[in-house]
Amino acid sequence: MTRAARTTIEVRGARDHNLRNVDVEIPRDKLTVVTGVSGSGKSSLAFDTIYAEGQRRYLESLSSFVRQFIGQIAKPDVDFVHGLSPVISIEQKTVGSNPRSTVGTLTDISNYLNLLFATLGQPHCPWCQKPVAALTTAQVVDAILALPDGAVVELQAPVFGQHGEDFEYVVTEVRRQGYRHMATDDGILDLSQPVDGQTMAVPDRMAVIIDRFSVRPGVEKQLRAVISNALLVGDQLLSVRVGEGTTKAAAQKFAKAFGCRAHGVVFVDVDPSYFMFNKPESACRTCGGLGMYKVVHEDLLVADPSRSIRAGCFVPAAFNYKPDNYDGMFMYSLGQKYGFDLDTPWSDLAPEHHRLILHGTGSETFPLQRPPEAKAGTNERAIGRDFLWSGVVTRIARHYRRYRERDVANSGMERWLDQVMVEETCPDCEGSRLKRTRRLFRLNGLDPFDVGQVSFAAIPKYLHGIDVSADRTGAGAPVLAEIAARVDLLLGIGLDYLNFNRRSSTLSGGEAQHIRLSTQIGSGLMGMLYVLDEPSIGLHPKDNEKMIATLRRLRDIGNTVIVVEHDEATIRAADHVIEMGPGPGVHGGSVVAAGKMKDILACKAAPTGQFLSGSRVIPLPERRRPLGDEQLVIRGASENNLQKIDVAFPLNVLLCVTGASGSGKSTLVTDILYKRLWKELVDSRTLAGAHDGIEGVEHVSRVVAIDQSAIGRNSRSNPATYVGFYDDIRKLFAAQPESKKRGYDPGRFSFNVAKGRCTDCSGEGVTTTQLYFMPDVESTCSTCKGARFNPGTLEITYRGKTIADVLATSIEEALEFFADVPAIARPVSTLASLGLGYLTLGQSATTLSGGEAQRVKLATELSKVRRAGHVLYILDEPTTGLHLADVERLVEALQAL
Repeated sequence: MTRAARTTIEVRGARDHNLRNVDVEIPRDKLTVVTGVSGSGKSSLAFDTIYAEGQRRYLESLSSFVRQFIGQIAKPDVDFVHGLSPVISIEQKTVGSNPRSTVGTLTDISNYLNLLFATLGQPHCPWCQKPVAALTTAQVVDAILALPDGAVVELQAPVFGQHGEDFEYVVTEVRRQGYRHMATDDGILDLSQPVDGQTMAVPDRMAVIIDRFSVRPGVEKQLRAVISNALLVGDQLLSVRVGEGTTKAAAQKFAKAFGCRAHGVVFVDVDPSYFMFNKPESACRTCGGLGMYKVVHEDLLVADPSRSIRAGCFVPAAFNYKPDNYDGMFMYSLGQKYGFDLDTPWSDLAPEHHRLILHGTGSETFPLQRPPEAKAGTNERAIGRDFLWSGVVTRIARHYRRYRERDVANSGMERWLDQVMVEETCPDCEGSRLKRTRRLFRLNGLDPFDVGQVSFAAIPKYLHGIDVSADRTGAGAPVLAEIAARVDLLLGIGLDYLNFNRRSSTLSGGEAQHIRLSTQIGSGLMGMLYVLDEPSIGLHPKDNEKMIATLRRLRDIGNTVIVVEHDEATIRAADHVIEMGPGPGVHGGSVVAAGKMKDILACKAAPTGQFLSGSRVIPLPERRRPLGDEQLVIRGASENNLQKIDVAFPLNVLLCVTGASGSGKSTLVTDILYKRLWKELVDSRTLAGAHDGIEGVEHVSRVVAIDQSAIGRNSRSNPATYVGFYDDIRKLFAAQPESKKRGYDPGRFSFNVAKGRCTDCSGEGVTTTQLYFMPDVESTCSTCKGARFNPGTLEITYRGKTIADVLATSIEEALEFFADVPAIARPVSTLASLGLGYLTLGQSATTLSGGEAQRVKLATELSKVRRAGHVLYILDEPTTGLHLADVERLVEALQAL
């Protein structure tokens, strides 16, 4: 008798974090939403229990040899989980900060595009832009050997200059490779003779002469070797010149086969890797394949324009005037030669003097003179000699280029450069990340970079216009179909505004999650278990419909989908809903309601059901604050996709900036408004996004941005240390009679100070044991029993509690415990009012969600007593990750602010 397949995932006795021995069943092959207030145990059930157990079991099925290369997962605190499938987690996390990662590489579509260009791309001559041929080495050899015996053939390899380098640099590179002659528009250069490359302009057309020989029997082996060397020098480009020894007709026939008769150039042995910017051979030499290049910014270089050169207008690290060194002598001599005073404020110097000082005198020399205040005899031999001045900016740029060429990271050099340089689009490759020769390939009128700039919404039309009829390999059509199918998935999930060139590091957590989701759908797997973390985050309601349709599609091909979510539309779209709660933290950890949507709506104990049924609502304000005359106005905002717009921000009100995903909200508010205010109010060297100007700054005295980044990078950071009242708690303990008797100061009660913390665990409270084929085991420190402090520190108590007891106290309990200490009670009550009463004072910052971290930051601002000045607070999606019950409390806090 065959047993029926299990139709549910059964969880028994889940106790991770705040889960209270939870038993629950989740239907398979359905879309299930797990919801509940923040901190109620949703993620503990979905990720820390179901996903972790599924992943652990899969890893245990692998061999011990393979497991040693894979990060291990600890067994969740659960009795058992039945009915699990192979599980995939798609979490709400950033992609990473790797500058080489793009949407194209993230989705693997870049590899298909590279193959498409290698197969169907039409190369063009680098000089006259006429179409040329793309051949193999064998085809070039056959074409040359087809010439009459005795025909003289010269093989040249085109070379190109590099941004910021003079002709001397090009000549030196050619000499290093062992070649003696170069062909330019002005004739043949003999590199064995001195070449004045420092003053000579870089020619438009340059080619290294690789070899010159006559066609004869037995020359094939030599010819193949010469072509191989030429391709290394010419970056897969080869120029063939046919001289005497052949008829005019034969020479014309040969040139016609190469495409460009004027320059005889041809691309040889081009494969998909030719277009990969992550390969050193293909990456732009100036930016190294990053698309960005640092340039000196005058606003950073000239720290104080009101000062003179002699008084120190420049950042000292870049240029520091001292009369006894060469820099001081050069600057004084420049002033004498070109008629400017070193005591004139920088802002009052003429523009031509700015240009001379920053960018140099070119090929014009001047005699070196000693400043009057310099010591006699200083650099005596140089006085009176003629010198060139390269300029402050040119000198820093040269340092940067040499640093990039060495390709060795140096944090000190990075800090020095960051004082005066900013990242801009690479001037050599124009942001394409590729060498210019790669952009000579075009398909349907666009080169590889141009295709990467096209939004996904316009890609289908572009692909439809590509003609595959001329493809002799037969690979073009299937590659084209694969790209089209993958783009359709991205369009179906609401990412039509992105493009392939978009940096992964600039994606929001939601966008990154949606890209991973489309990749999973494209895989076509069935029978899988997918666990998603709030996929609606960062989406406008119009895009949310597409996301829900995608989740249903994932379910309909035969998968089980579990979504941790607060979004009403997603909850209503679910086949099965589980609500955790009823409250956060210690008040949650139980299943309040489970079943279909009507079961949740009928449950009076379920906060979600109350809001969705309409029995509980977030009340609209009875009256709106009137808009006054005070406002901030941004003029001509044009950063990223902003269309040179003017925007007014009324002050003294609660203001919301909204719009579809990718419409420019963050660019306008964060990149322009916040950075410009920070520049005006705090640091004049801050660079804001492109705009014409700002009005109304005089109405604002301070600006504060509150985002969802973590409040700390390690377990030692917690709400008490971040908000700042931990100092008052430590002072309280240091003020106790026993502390004074022993001479304990406030530092004694910090787990970051050696004299007060446990020596065995260094104040961590746990010790970590590394095991070979198993995950690291964290165990409570046997010395301090997790208290984090040494016995002497723990002997001091305040109202019966040690410092460890206080850190383990919840914010709700601390509110009553510190009621008579206003300095502590005020910030603690603010945290509680924002719905964070379930957190403990010493809870590790690494365990807080983005929404919790943002509310801790908000509490920090709310707890500050400020009686003067107008503060502008900028919050980035403060409702992210919040249940409607939490949003209700947040709105109250914002109204109070």
